[in-house]
Amino acid sequence: MENGGPSTLRIRQVLLLFVLLGVSQAVSESGRFSVAEEMQTGTFVGNLVKDLGLEVGELSSRGAQVVSKDNKYHLQLDINSGDLLLSERLDREELCGSTQTCTLHFQVLMKNPLQFFRIELQVRDINDHSPVFLEKEMLLEIPENTPVGTVFLLESAKDLDVGINSLKNYTISPNSNFHVKIRVNPDNKKYPELVLDRALDFEEQTELSFILTALDGASPPRSGTALVRVVVVDTNDNSPEFEQPFYEVKIPENCILGSSLVTVSARDLDSGTNGEIMYSFSHASEDICKTFAINQKSGEVRLTAFLDFETTESHSIIIQATDGGGLFGKSTVRIQVMDVNDNVPEVTVSSITSPIPENSPEIVVMVFSIQDRDSGDNGKMICSISEDLPFILKPSDENYYILETKSPLDRENRAEYNITITVTDLGTPRLKTQHNIIVEVSDINDNAPTFTQTAYTLYVRENNSPALHMGTVSATDRDSGANAQVTYSLLPPHDPHLPLASLVSINADNGHLFALRALDYEALRAFEFRVGAADAGSPALSSEALVRVLVLDDNDNAPFVLYPMQNASAPCTELVPRAAEPGYLVTKVVAVDGDSGQNAWLSYQLLKATEPGLFSVWAHNGEVRTARLLSERDAPKHRLAVLVKDNGEPPMSVTVTLHVLLVDGFSQPFLPLPEVARDEAQADSLTVYLVIALAAVSSLFLFSVLAFVVVRLCRRNKAASVNRFSVTEDHFPGHLVDVSGTETLSQRYLYEAFLTGGPGGPNEVAFMKPVISNFLSQDPGKEIEDNPSFRNSFGFNKTMKTRGALPLQKRQVLFLFVFLGLSQAGLESWRYSVAEETEIGSVVANMARDLGLRVEELSSREARVVSDDNKKHLRLDSRTGDLFLNEQLDREELCSSTEPCVLHFQVLLKNPLEFFRAELHIKDINDHSPTFLDKEIFLKISEITTPGTTFVMESAQDLDIGSNSLQNYTISPNSHFYIKIRDSGEGRIYPELVLNKALDHEEEPELRLTLTALDGGSPPRSGTTLVVIKVLDINDNVPEFSQGIYEAQVPEDTPIGSWVITVFAKDLDAGNYGKISYTFFHASEDIRKAFEVNPVSGEVRLKALLDFEITQLYTINIQATDGGGLSEKCILLVKVMDVNDNAPEVTMSSITNRIPENTPETLVAVFSVRDQDSGENGRVICSIQEDLPFVLKPTFKNFFTLTADKALDREVRAQYNITITVTDLGIPRLKTQHNIIVEVSDINDNAPTFTQTTYTLHVRENNSPALHMGTVSATDRDSGANAQVTYSLLPPHDPHLPLASLVSINADNGHLFALRALDYEALRAFEFRVGAADAGSPALSSEALVRVLVLDDNDNAPFVLYPMQNASAPCTELVPRAAEPGYLVTKVVAVDGDSGQNAWLSYQLLKATEPGLFSVWAHNGEVRTARLLSERDAPKHRLAVLVKDNGEPPMSVTVTLHVLLVDGFSQPFLPLPEVARDEAQADSLTVYLVIALAAVSSLFLFSVLAFVVVRLCRRNRDSLMGPYPVPEDHFPDPLVDVSGTGTMSQSYQYEVCLTGPARTNEFKFLKPILPSFPVPNSGRNIGGSVNPRNSFGLNIQ
Repeated sequence: MENGGPSTLRIRQVLLLFVLLGVSQAVSESGRFSVAEEMQTGTFVGNLVKDLGLEVGELSSRGAQVVSKDNKYHLQLDINSGDLLLSERLDREELCGSTQTCTLHFQVLMKNPLQFFRIELQVRDINDHSPVFLEKEMLLEIPENTPVGTVFLLESAKDLDVGINSLKNYTISPNSNFHVKIRVNPDNKKYPELVLDRALDFEEQTELSFILTALDGASPPRSGTALVRVVVVDTNDNSPEFEQPFYEVKIPENCILGSSLVTVSARDLDSGTNGEIMYSFSHASEDICKTFAINQKSGEVRLTAFLDFETTESHSIIIQATDGGGLFGKSTVRIQVMDVNDNVPEVTVSSITSPIPENSPEIVVMVFSIQDRDSGDNGKMICSISEDLPFILKPSDENYYILETKSPLDRENRAEYNITITVTDLGTPRLKTQHNIIVEVSDINDNAPTFTQTAYTLYVRENNSPALHMGTVSATDRDSGANAQVTYSLLPPHDPHLPLASLVSINADNGHLFALRALDYEALRAFEFRVGAADAGSPALSSEALVRVLVLDDNDNAPFVLYPMQNASAPCTELVPRAAEPGYLVTKVVAVDGDSGQNAWLSYQLLKATEPGLFSVWAHNGEVRTARLLSERDAPKHRLAVLVKDNGEPPMSVTVTLHVLLVDGFSQPFLPLPEVARDEAQADSLTVYLVIALAAVSSLFLFSVLAFVVVRLCRRNKAASVNRFSVTEDHFPGHLVDVSGTETLSQRYLYEAFLTGGPGGPNEVAFMKPVISNFLSQDPGKEIEDNPSFRNSFGFNKTMKTRGALPLQKRQVLFLFVFLGLSQAGLESWRYSVAEETEIGSVVANMARDLGLRVEELSSREARVVSDDNKKHLRLDSRTGDLFLNEQLDREELCSSTEPCVLHFQVLLKNPLEFFRAELHIKDINDHSPTFLDKEIFLKISEITTPGTTFVMESAQDLDIGSNSLQNYTISPNSHFYIKIRDSGEGRIYPELVLNKALDHEEEPELRLTLTALDGGSPPRSGTTLVVIKVLDINDNVPEFSQGIYEAQVPEDTPIGSWVITVFAKDLDAGNYGKISYTFFHASEDIRKAFEVNPVSGEVRLKALLDFEITQLYTINIQATDGGGLSEKCILLVKVMDVNDNAPEVTMSSITNRIPENTPETLVAVFSVRDQDSGENGRVICSIQEDLPFVLKPTFKNFFTLTADKALDREVRAQYNITITVTDLGIPRLKTQHNIIVEVSDINDNAPTFTQTTYTLHVRENNSPALHMGTVSATDRDSGANAQVTYSLLPPHDPHLPLASLVSINADNGHLFALRALDYEALRAFEFRVGAADAGSPALSSEALVRVLVLDDNDNAPFVLYPMQNASAPCTELVPRAAEPGYLVTKVVAVDGDSGQNAWLSYQLLKATEPGLFSVWAHNGEVRTARLLSERDAPKHRLAVLVKDNGEPPMSVTVTLHVLLVDGFSQPFLPLPEVARDEAQADSLTVYLVIALAAVSSLFLFSVLAFVVVRLCRRNRDSLMGPYPVPEDHFPDPLVDVSGTGTMSQSYQYEVCLTGPARTNEFKFLKPILPSFPVPNSGRNIGGSVNPRNSFGLNIQ
């Protein structure tokens, strides 16, 4: 909505002047009607025509209607008859509540002219509601001691009816305890009171119920009922009583902790707190409190500490049951403890001797005593030791035993004895105690040292370093200490020529043997000597062992060449006939090696030759042979260098030079001695025979070797499958690679090789027999037994045979009563006494004098004091014979309350063994004060307790006995209590508290007294405890409010939950009786909905929102009730303060939403306003917006009219949103806004208007028929049919334009369509006019110009103007051969019928006889030469030129050009046949050129491929030979170290492969992957690792 310029909104305030109101009231008339509530809808109320003096037709013509203040339509008006009818059922109670007179106010509104009539309708009450109690059940708690005549308030009933139909009376169902009394409030409301007629008794009847009935005054009367429940509150007038006065329980002493022993039960006729019974121990000792516990609620007695029959056989417990009021009863529980076998026998060692020298006669090892604290059979014992020990157990005095040896002991057989003394009682189940003692046997030197081996074999590699540790000899001595300390020495050798002192030394302490100098295998291969071992005993003992040292060979000698001699003055020349066949034996290199084993195995290799491929050297025998046939081109003289290398590690080698001379025959003179040449010539035939024989022998040898290998492999596989033996030595396999590439490895052998030599020296590999053949013998078990080293190497152990375990027999020592009686008869007992707490070191007696012994005899016989409890209370001085106290004795700790307190002990004498019994009496002193277990004693005594009542108190405990024990009790002076002493009958006294004067809780709620316990000592000792007496209250005080009337003012907008006021009442009683509960009393339903009271604190809070307009004052009765049922009331007046919380209300009576434009002032709306607040809060101001063409006028009372101020124009503004704002004058001001939307209806006063005066449309040629070209649009400011626009084509100005066949228009939406395809080349643009007319009456119209532009499309291909393509003969262009590059040959000229970029042409050379000779310019079509012409260029050329436009998609045409190369323009034109012949000649030349090109390309490709293949072959050969520079060795057969030197110290695993050529057998040995793997102790490693593969991760073949 468009508004004018911003202006300040001014509200027109309409003031209701009293003068105008008075005039309005005087003019208006008023009518009164009445109707009963609950009448049917449509019931006749009255006739307005008759009552107001109007005509019937006037109601209809003036638009009469009924308007209510509350905007509710309770009545309806029949404008045809004037009857006023009910439009709904009326409920007086809902409309007016408890108001006596219920009147509804409404108005009759009439227009033209505007007039109001006031009407009042009175709603009469009927008896349609019964009295209702808000609570269907009322609960009263009344103590049983409530006096007769006490009044109790009851909740009143509610009746919504008024007058005679309201509540009138209350009745109660008949009963003998109560009657009802009716009271009237100042507001004339009646409420009931319950009066007690007869005293209540809780024990007789705990609860009463009766019906309270409320009656109204109608006829017949309506009634309502509620249930009244009276709960009689108990008072403490009964003491607890036990079901049994005496309980007796028997329990075993091993009863588990927490076990339930007994449950005592007491009953109290009271209820609630007074009937709640608490159980506790009364006068319980500290032992009872620690041992037992009682559940205060259930009376269950449980065990909290372990029982011990030996300590206490029975317990007497006094149990007290106390109720909540302080009254109590007592019962006695006697717990008898049953003995069980729960004490194991105890062993007390008096003396022990360890170690014991071996070979000594029988001696006493130990003296000990045994005891069992149980009684009867549980205390009888049997003592024994193991049967298989050389010891014996003998009984002595009473429970003493002696352990001594049966025979002399041998330490070497057994150096230590673990003796278990078993003591078993005869109880059920039997318990036993085992006491272990370890007896050691001391040593004497009776064993000589013994070597671990009688002979030792040590392996030492030659060239060792001086001081090399060769090995160790070890001897052991079965003795111990110095007797077992062994010293080693070298004994003189048997061979006097052996320089042992310069070869070997020995460490005297550990037997380590060292080589003093380097050994030489070639000089000394083995030697032996003797070693001695002696101990350090006295006298010393010794033994000896043989040591054999085997020297292992090292590769320290290079090969030596025997033939040909290298030191001759003239070189030796070998003659070879040129006719020699391949393999011809030229010569043989013969060499030897000073080393042995594989260090002496030699191999031969041709290092250098004049012609490399002519001769070859056999690796294993040194034979030099021809490798191929000799030719005339071979040089006559040749020089060969042969390398001879051994197989040591590292290898050593020597080079041999050979001279070979090629001769045509041995007849030619070469050597000075013809006889030698002749012999050699004659030897040729012999050589042939030798070669044949050698081949035969070699073949036979090869066959034998193959057969042997096959047999060995078969046996090995069979043995492996049967025995499944694994190699136990530590082998180190190597990984073999056939570096020769012959792939001739056909068989595999497994050899065991040992690496000899020490660190720093050369290494030698010695090959032994195959592992499997040596390992698998016919009788493995026998071999293991016969060869101890074999067993130790492979970890085999014999199973040691032991004797079968004999059944363990125990020697039982029985206690015979006869023997004990005789023993007791022969013994005397001494008695001594001492006071407790006597200082340590005090003399008790002189035992030497009492026993009649000399002092020296005490020391010589090792006299000692032994106590029964194994505690050293006493100490005997063997020098003086005095018996001293070893510690301070506490009688209470030792004997507790037992009298007398006696300690039993014995005096033990040895040599001979003798016992003397004695007793020590401990006298009591007054060293303990009486002690109360509880520092405070709590008593609860009701204030109604009568004087003379007795209360049992907890007694004190005094550990002293006799006259030092507890004797008296006193209490601090007071006026209420005194102490009375009672005797328990067991010699113990306990106090009783006697009430002397009645108690008053309100005067003194608590008393604190001091109870003192006194013993009989001099001076007496005392102990005190605090007695706290809590006086229990009874309900003898009524609650009292601090005020009788409370007033509170609450604004009506106070939020829910807000605090209103706190009422407070005080009750002098305590506890539950002093706890006050606050409730509403006789509160209406509205009060209960609006307020709530906290029953504990008395806080009154809002429960619902208040409304001043509904209720201005609440009168609330609040009742305070204590825990005993006594109550008091107060009144709370809550005044509701009005606040401006009601916004003004707008009620529309009539409204006109559509106003025609250009119409004079009309009535828009009639409405009324009101505000439910009062005073200034209820005064209102009404206004609308300032910038609207409307005016607000007041009419009758609070009614207003809204009218148009002037004629309206819909095209200027079609709708008005009018906001009626009603604001009150309260604080804060509240306002209500009511929106009215007024629409202005239209008339046809505006013609359609096009959005543009001229439209330009673009259409591409060749369009499809019915193409939508565009849209014209026109709008009309009018609405409805006046704004409906129709489009049409107007006749064109050009009569030749066929518009009807070109364009059509949609009359509804203005869409323009092309009727046929347009052609840009024929019609590029045209224009026409379009008209738009509305559907109004009369119709209005307008027009617009439409211009159509046709867009070009690429629909024409280029057209070639030159050269002409339709000529009969092609056009030929002549080009001189001397033309420069860029010479213009011709120009292709073409045009395109399209326009724009569709007509842009480009030229391109598609095809040419010679592609690089000519070029075509892209933009102008010029054909020019691209390079200089030559004689080789063909004379005739044919060019294909493509001409293409730039359209989308592009269109093109091809032009063919013929070009003739001429030497000059004077040269005549060649005929066509000659051209063909030239082309044929050119074709043959092309063929030759292609053949030549293919040949050259093929030759180049072959060269590249050959080069690549050669390089790859060389690389592969280098990679194969590079990583494995290991020479091939010849091993004719598996080797066995038959020398017996045994010098192999390390073990290697080799894989040996047998190659199979026809003429020779050779083994190829490769280096192992791990060439050196030192094993410090091969035997230990072999024994510890059965599978070396698992240890080293190597695969053993």
